[in-house]
Amino acid sequence: MELCEHYLHYMSALCEGTMSAPPELALTADTAEKRAAQLQSALKSMSVPDFVRLCAKSAGDELDEAMFDDFSEEDFSRALLQILTAAAELEQPEEKPPAAESTPDPDAGKHAFEVFCDCVELDEQLVAYLIDILKRGDKAAFYKLSQVTTQLDLDPREFLYWLAHREDYGTDDERACAAIIDACFARLYEEKQGELLGALLSGDRKTFELFRTEAPELRHLPAATYEWYSKNYLDRDYPLRFILMCNGVEFPDTPEEDK
Repeated sequence: MELCEHYLHYMSALCEGTMSAPPELALTADTAEKRAAQLQSALKSMSVPDFVRLCAKSAGDELDEAMFDDFSEEDFSRALLQILTAAAELEQPEEKPPAAESTPDPDAGKHAFEVFCDCVELDEQLVAYLIDILKRGDKAAFYKLSQVTTQLDLDPREFLYWLAHREDYGTDDERACAAIIDACFARLYEEKQGELLGALLSGDRKTFELFRTEAPELRHLPAATYEWYSKNYLDRDYPLRFILMCNGVEFPDTPEEDK
Protein backbone atom coordinates (compact mmCIF):
# COMPACT_ATOMS: atom_id res chain seq x y z
CA MET A 1 0.00 0.00 0.00
CA GLU A 2 1.39 3.40 -1.02
CA LEU A 3 1.55 6.50 1.17
CA CYS A 4 -1.55 8.01 -0.48
CA GLU A 5 -3.54 4.86 0.11
CA HIS A 6 -2.55 4.76 3.79
CA TYR A 7 -3.45 8.44 4.10
CA LEU A 8 -6.91 7.98 2.56
CA HIS A 9 -7.51 4.79 4.57
CA TYR A 10 -6.80 6.49 7.88
CA MET A 11 -8.69 9.65 6.90
CA SER A 12 -11.77 7.61 6.00
CA ALA A 13 -11.60 5.44 9.11
CA LEU A 14 -11.23 8.44 11.42
CA CYS A 15 -14.07 10.37 9.79
CA GLU A 16 -16.40 7.36 9.83
CA GLY A 17 -15.47 6.52 13.41
CA THR A 18 -14.32 2.97 12.61
CA MET A 19 -10.87 3.68 14.05
CA SER A 20 -9.99 5.13 17.43
CA ALA A 21 -8.38 8.53 16.97
CA PRO A 22 -4.92 9.15 18.41
CA PRO A 23 -5.16 11.59 21.36
CA GLU A 24 -2.97 14.06 19.48
CA LEU A 25 -5.74 14.61 16.90
CA ALA A 26 -8.38 15.50 19.52
CA LEU A 27 -11.37 14.26 17.51
CA THR A 28 -14.41 14.73 19.77
CA ALA A 29 -17.25 15.29 17.27
CA ASP A 30 -20.07 12.76 16.92
CA THR A 31 -20.70 13.02 13.16
CA ALA A 32 -18.50 12.23 10.17
CA GLU A 33 -18.80 15.77 8.83
CA LYS A 34 -17.75 17.39 12.10
CA ARG A 35 -14.92 14.90 12.60
CA ALA A 36 -13.69 15.71 9.09
CA ALA A 37 -13.62 19.42 9.96
CA GLN A 38 -11.74 18.74 13.21
CA LEU A 39 -9.33 16.48 11.36
CA GLN A 40 -8.54 19.10 8.73
CA SER A 41 -7.87 21.63 11.48
CA ALA A 42 -5.47 19.23 13.19
CA LEU A 43 -3.67 18.46 9.92
CA LYS A 44 -2.78 22.12 9.40
CA SER A 45 0.04 21.70 11.94
CA MET A 46 1.04 18.16 10.96
CA SER A 47 2.77 16.80 7.87
CA VAL A 48 1.36 13.90 5.87
CA PRO A 49 4.16 11.50 6.94
CA ASP A 50 3.66 12.42 10.61
CA PHE A 51 -0.10 11.90 10.30
CA VAL A 52 0.29 8.48 8.68
CA ARG A 53 2.91 7.38 11.22
CA LEU A 54 0.72 8.55 14.11
CA CYS A 55 -2.33 6.68 12.81
CA ALA A 56 -0.33 3.55 12.08
CA LYS A 57 1.07 3.54 15.61
CA SER A 58 -2.42 3.97 17.06
CA ALA A 59 -3.82 1.17 14.88
CA GLY A 60 -0.88 -1.15 15.50
CA ASP A 61 0.05 -1.22 11.82
CA GLU A 62 3.63 -1.77 10.65
CA LEU A 63 4.73 0.53 7.85
CA ASP A 64 7.55 0.32 5.35
CA GLU A 65 9.60 3.44 6.12
CA ALA A 66 10.80 3.49 2.51
CA MET A 67 7.47 5.03 1.49
CA PHE A 68 8.47 8.22 3.30
CA ASP A 69 11.78 8.61 1.46
CA ASP A 70 12.04 11.81 -0.60
CA PHE A 71 8.51 12.88 0.40
CA SER A 72 7.26 15.86 -1.61
CA GLU A 73 3.93 17.62 -0.99
CA GLU A 74 3.59 18.35 -4.71
CA ASP A 75 4.19 14.72 -5.69
CA PHE A 76 1.84 13.55 -2.95
CA SER A 77 -0.91 15.90 -4.17
CA ARG A 78 -0.54 14.60 -7.71
CA ALA A 79 -0.66 10.99 -6.55
CA LEU A 80 -3.70 11.75 -4.39
CA LEU A 81 -5.48 13.29 -7.36
CA GLN A 82 -4.70 10.24 -9.51
CA ILE A 83 -6.29 7.95 -6.93
CA LEU A 84 -9.36 10.17 -6.63
CA THR A 85 -9.61 10.36 -10.41
CA ALA A 86 -9.48 6.59 -10.78
CA ALA A 87 -12.16 6.19 -8.10
CA ALA A 88 -14.39 8.74 -9.80
CA GLU A 89 -14.02 7.01 -13.17
CA LEU A 90 -15.08 3.69 -11.64
CA GLU A 91 -18.22 5.33 -10.27
CA GLN A 92 -19.20 6.88 -13.61
CA PRO A 93 -22.47 5.45 -15.03
CA GLU A 94 -22.27 3.58 -18.29
CA GLU A 95 -24.68 5.95 -20.02
CA LYS A 96 -23.25 9.42 -20.37
CA PRO A 97 -25.58 12.38 -19.89
CA PRO A 98 -26.38 14.46 -22.98
CA ALA A 99 -23.85 17.12 -23.87
CA ALA A 100 -24.48 20.54 -22.37
CA GLU A 101 -25.74 23.32 -24.61
CA SER A 102 -23.17 25.75 -25.93
CA THR A 103 -24.69 28.65 -23.97
CA PRO A 104 -23.73 28.25 -20.30
CA ASP A 105 -26.35 28.51 -17.58
CA PRO A 106 -25.13 31.09 -15.01
CA ASP A 107 -26.98 29.38 -12.17
CA ALA A 108 -25.60 25.96 -13.09
CA GLY A 109 -22.10 27.37 -13.39
CA LYS A 110 -22.34 29.09 -10.04
CA HIS A 111 -23.58 25.92 -8.37
CA ALA A 112 -20.77 23.92 -9.92
CA PHE A 113 -18.16 26.37 -8.63
CA GLU A 114 -19.61 26.09 -5.13
CA VAL A 115 -19.46 22.30 -5.28
CA PHE A 116 -15.91 22.51 -6.60
CA CYS A 117 -14.87 24.74 -3.68
CA ASP A 118 -16.54 22.45 -1.15
CA CYS A 119 -14.69 19.40 -2.48
CA VAL A 120 -11.27 21.05 -2.67
CA GLU A 121 -11.59 22.56 0.81
CA LEU A 122 -12.04 19.09 2.32
CA ASP A 123 -8.35 18.29 1.89
CA GLU A 124 -5.43 20.62 2.55
CA GLN A 125 -3.33 18.78 -0.03
CA LEU A 126 -5.93 19.45 -2.71
CA VAL A 127 -5.90 23.16 -1.80
CA ALA A 128 -2.11 23.13 -2.22
CA TYR A 129 -2.48 21.32 -5.54
CA LEU A 130 -5.11 23.84 -6.70
CA ILE A 131 -2.77 26.72 -5.86
CA ASP A 132 0.03 25.05 -7.80
CA ILE A 133 -1.96 24.46 -10.99
CA LEU A 134 -3.55 27.92 -10.92
CA LYS A 135 -0.18 29.64 -10.54
CA ARG A 136 1.24 27.54 -13.38
CA GLY A 137 -1.83 28.14 -15.53
CA ASP A 138 -2.19 24.39 -16.08
CA LYS A 139 -5.65 24.23 -17.64
CA ALA A 140 -5.50 20.48 -18.29
CA ALA A 141 -4.81 19.75 -14.63
CA PHE A 142 -7.61 22.10 -13.55
CA TYR A 143 -10.07 20.43 -15.93
CA LYS A 144 -9.10 17.04 -14.53
CA LEU A 145 -9.58 18.25 -10.96
CA SER A 146 -12.98 19.73 -11.81
CA GLN A 147 -14.05 16.48 -13.49
CA VAL A 148 -13.16 14.50 -10.38
CA THR A 149 -15.01 16.87 -8.04
CA THR A 150 -18.02 18.00 -10.10
CA GLN A 151 -18.07 15.75 -13.21
CA LEU A 152 -17.93 18.97 -15.25
CA ASP A 153 -15.23 20.72 -17.28
CA LEU A 154 -14.85 23.99 -15.40
CA ASP A 155 -12.73 26.80 -16.78
CA PRO A 156 -10.02 28.08 -14.39
CA ARG A 157 -10.31 31.69 -15.54
CA GLU A 158 -14.10 31.71 -15.15
CA PHE A 159 -13.71 30.09 -11.72
CA LEU A 160 -11.24 32.73 -10.52
CA TYR A 161 -13.40 35.56 -11.86
CA TRP A 162 -16.45 34.11 -10.09
CA LEU A 163 -14.52 33.70 -6.83
CA ALA A 164 -13.13 37.24 -7.08
CA HIS A 165 -16.68 38.57 -7.45
CA ARG A 166 -18.31 36.24 -4.90
CA GLU A 167 -19.95 39.20 -3.15
CA ASP A 168 -21.90 40.09 -6.30
CA TYR A 169 -24.12 37.06 -5.73
CA GLY A 170 -24.64 37.68 -2.01
CA THR A 171 -26.80 39.72 0.33
CA ASP A 172 -25.94 43.12 1.78
CA ASP A 173 -24.92 41.39 5.02
CA GLU A 174 -22.61 39.07 3.11
CA ARG A 175 -20.96 41.92 1.23
CA ALA A 176 -20.41 43.86 4.45
CA CYS A 177 -19.05 40.79 6.24
CA ALA A 178 -16.68 39.90 3.40
CA ALA A 179 -15.28 43.44 3.26
CA ILE A 180 -14.78 43.68 7.03
CA ILE A 181 -13.28 40.22 7.51
CA ASP A 182 -11.04 40.54 4.45
CA ALA A 183 -9.68 43.77 5.95
CA CYS A 184 -9.10 42.04 9.30
CA PHE A 185 -7.30 39.13 7.67
CA ALA A 186 -5.22 41.40 5.44
CA ARG A 187 -4.01 43.20 8.57
CA LEU A 188 -3.17 39.92 10.32
CA TYR A 189 -1.32 38.75 7.21
CA GLU A 190 0.73 41.96 7.12
CA GLU A 191 1.44 41.58 10.84
CA LYS A 192 2.61 38.00 10.18
CA GLN A 193 0.14 36.53 12.68
CA GLY A 194 -0.05 33.27 10.79
CA GLU A 195 -1.18 31.03 13.65
CA LEU A 196 -4.12 33.28 14.54
CA LEU A 197 -5.02 33.73 10.89
CA GLY A 198 -4.96 29.97 10.30
CA ALA A 199 -7.29 29.31 13.24
CA LEU A 200 -9.74 31.95 12.02
CA LEU A 201 -9.69 30.67 8.44
CA SER A 202 -10.37 27.14 9.67
CA GLY A 203 -13.46 28.39 11.53
CA ASP A 204 -12.35 27.88 15.12
CA ARG A 205 -15.22 29.37 17.14
CA LYS A 206 -13.35 30.15 20.37
CA THR A 207 -10.60 31.91 18.44
CA PHE A 208 -13.09 34.08 16.56
CA GLU A 209 -15.09 34.98 19.67
CA LEU A 210 -11.91 36.12 21.40
CA PHE A 211 -10.66 37.88 18.27
CA ARG A 212 -13.88 39.89 17.83
CA THR A 213 -13.45 41.42 21.30
CA GLU A 214 -9.95 42.63 20.44
CA ALA A 215 -10.01 43.47 16.73
CA PRO A 216 -10.65 47.20 16.15
CA GLU A 217 -12.69 46.33 13.06
CA LEU A 218 -15.12 44.14 15.06
CA ARG A 219 -15.26 45.05 18.73
CA HIS A 220 -17.76 47.89 18.21
CA LEU A 221 -19.88 45.88 15.75
CA PRO A 222 -22.68 44.03 17.62
CA ALA A 223 -23.68 42.10 14.49
CA ALA A 224 -20.25 40.45 14.28
CA THR A 225 -21.19 37.20 16.00
CA TYR A 226 -19.73 33.81 15.11
CA GLU A 227 -22.99 32.91 13.37
CA TRP A 228 -22.67 36.06 11.23
CA TYR A 229 -19.07 35.14 10.40
CA SER A 230 -19.91 31.51 9.65
CA LYS A 231 -22.94 32.25 7.47
CA ASN A 232 -21.53 35.16 5.49
CA TYR A 233 -17.83 34.26 5.24
CA LEU A 234 -16.89 30.69 6.13
CA ASP A 235 -19.78 29.11 4.23
CA ARG A 236 -19.34 31.34 1.17
CA ASP A 237 -15.84 30.28 0.05
CA TYR A 238 -14.08 33.48 1.14
CA PRO A 239 -11.42 31.60 3.16
CA LEU A 240 -10.35 29.77 -0.01
CA ARG A 241 -10.21 33.06 -1.92
CA PHE A 242 -8.05 34.66 0.76
CA ILE A 243 -5.69 31.66 0.84
CA LEU A 244 -5.30 31.75 -2.95
CA MET A 245 -4.54 35.49 -2.86
CA CYS A 246 -1.94 35.06 -0.10
CA ASN A 247 -0.23 32.37 -2.16
CA GLY A 248 0.17 34.56 -5.23
CA VAL A 249 -2.74 33.37 -7.36
CA GLU A 250 -3.78 36.17 -9.72
CA PHE A 251 -7.47 36.89 -10.27
CA PRO A 252 -8.56 38.07 -13.75
CA ASP A 253 -10.51 41.27 -14.43
CA THR A 254 -12.75 39.53 -16.96
CA PRO A 255 -14.19 36.00 -17.13
CA GLU A 256 -12.84 35.42 -20.64
CA GLU A 257 -9.45 36.04 -22.20
CA ASP A 258 -9.14 38.95 -24.61
CA LYS A 259 -9.27 37.79 -28.20
